[in-house]
Amino acid sequence: MSSVLCFALFLLLGSAASYQDWREKKIRNRLIVSGLAACAAVLGFFFLNSLLGHRHLRLWNLGEYYLPWRYYPKVLVHLLLSFAAAFGLWRLSIWPAGDAKLFTLLSLLIVIVDPNVPGFPAVLFLLLLINIFVPAGMVFAVETVVKMAAKLAGLRGFDWPTWRKAKLEMIGIRFRELWPYRFEYLVLAVNLFALFFGMQAAQMRFFRGIGEPLRSLGAFLFVFVCWKGLVGVLRNKTVGAAALAGLVVWLASGAFFWRWDVAGRLWSTMKMAFNFGVLLSLGSVVFEWFIEWESLRDLRADQLQLGVVLSNKTWTLISAEKELAGKLGRRCVDGLTEEDASALKTWMAGREAAGYTVYQTIPFAFWIFFGTLLTLSGRVNVVSSLAPAYLRAREFVFAGVARWLS
Repeated sequence: MSSVLCFALFLLLGSAASYQDWREKKIRNRLIVSGLAACAAVLGFFFLNSLLGHRHLRLWNLGEYYLPWRYYPKVLVHLLLSFAAAFGLWRLSIWPAGDAKLFTLLSLLIVIVDPNVPGFPAVLFLLLLINIFVPAGMVFAVETVVKMAAKLAGLRGFDWPTWRKAKLEMIGIRFRELWPYRFEYLVLAVNLFALFFGMQAAQMRFFRGIGEPLRSLGAFLFVFVCWKGLVGVLRNKTVGAAALAGLVVWLASGAFFWRWDVAGRLWSTMKMAFNFGVLLSLGSVVFEWFIEWESLRDLRADQLQLGVVLSNKTWTLISAEKELAGKLGRRCVDGLTEEDASALKTWMAGREAAGYTVYQTIPFAFWIFFGTLLTLSGRVNVVSSLAPAYLRAREFVFAGVARWLS
């Protein structure tokens, strides 16, 4: 009976947050606090049952069905991992604070509804993130393809030879600009290779219970999310020299003491790095070009309010204005604060707003709710479902690359 009530609470909170985010473009703290209070009450009820049950006591129906003591430390571990993931995504400007709070709440509620959900407690947070981001990414990708296909009709009669010539000239200019930094990019490649080699070794040592391609996708998700913070470290020459020396010593020791298949490990790491390079390139093209371009809207002074997200270019231009020095706070993925919006309204009064743009944000609470519901009800992850197609596509790509190299 309690599981049915908890599931009803899960549906109520997820639906309410999704509607609130869609309607108001924010998730109110009142909803999150109410959900956490309900979770605390349910966990208290479970704990009382365990306390009575383990002492073979009964109080009405209390103590008849109870959970083992090991359940409660596992809940704490899962909650800490989920909170760390949500906090990291917020700090990296992937999620606004409301989405991070909702993920933490629903990830706690899911193990209250079903204490035997797969992956609990060590990797459940990762399964939830995959079940949230992969379906959302697939829908956004299909939407992007449809929009791009709709624009193809307007490209008839386009001067492709001139466009191709201009693009080739631009590539040549970019290559000449990047050539002085070739050693930095070589250091980046070495460090990235060493990073993936270490991650593969860690996966084989500590995450053997997680099969492919879930392990690789989890590693890709971690590096992709942390890429902007990692790239500065990965370009460091001292780090590159240390990584190269450590890699050589590691491989030599493995071959001598543990009889590693060094060539096989190097090839596996190269494939992993190649897969990540393809993912990073596609992500840059899709997220930094088309999706950003599609989400830009002209800024109007009457639009300035709490939560509005200025585009990168607009924030750079506005924050450089002397009149706004000290009046704008730190830029945050949650958008403008009320103080920022008020200061910008005053500054923009009587000014031309041409060239200033904002992002049309996408309410993401539904996808968080959908991903957790999928994990809870389906008891599978979408990666396992898509694994056969993914592996076939990967082998096809590598076979084509091998034929091209030969």
